[in-house]
Amino acid sequence: MKAFFLISVLIVLVATTTAIEFDLPAAVEGSGARRCLSQWLPKNTHSKVQVKVLPGFPGQKVSVEIHDDSPHLNQYGARKQVDDVTFRFDTQAHSNVIVCFQNILEPGYPSDGRALTIQFKMDSGAMAEDFHRVQEEEKLKPMEIELRRLSMSLDDIQEELQYLKQRESILRNANEGMNSRVKTFNFFSIAVLISVAVYQVFYLRHFFQQKKLI
Repeated sequence: MKAFFLISVLIVLVATTTAIEFDLPAAVEGSGARRCLSQWLPKNTHSKVQVKVLPGFPGQKVSVEIHDDSPHLNQYGARKQVDDVTFRFDTQAHSNVIVCFQNILEPGYPSDGRALTIQFKMDSGAMAEDFHRVQEEEKLKPMEIELRRLSMSLDDIQEELQYLKQRESILRNANEGMNSRVKTFNFFSIAVLISVAVYQVFYLRHFFQQKKLI
């Protein structure tokens, strides 16, 4: 029972769901006004993004773009004039997945502060899988599909732990390298101070000898 509880907690930590509803004001095309939401996800994580635009005043069209902030700036999807759309993709890097929204005001409509309400939901890991479809296609029993879900969640946990282990190793090596450089700098500083002290002693001795003070 305790083991099952622990597994359930780990699954919740890895397989996450983000849901939010917000109003997006309309802006003239080219103004650059947009709103972005992000969530950090490890590499090779299956993800699902659902966007639904609720009916509102006419003259508005919402566009969506999904990418990450890795050095490669991987693109995962884009759509103009969205009403109700679902994106599915596998992440290509350990990075923040960023979903950006724009509400474009069409020509001929006044800028009177009109806005559209957007419902946004993002699932990752086992939460993003369509197990109902898998159950129908493979004719699986409820217990079998639950075991499949747990297996996928445990795979996600293992990959997450492996990534954290790699990050810990990188940070540890960086810390050890920094400590080594600090020690080298300390030794160099001590050597410089000793050299300066010795030089001052010989200089003062030579000066006093010239003045016949010693």
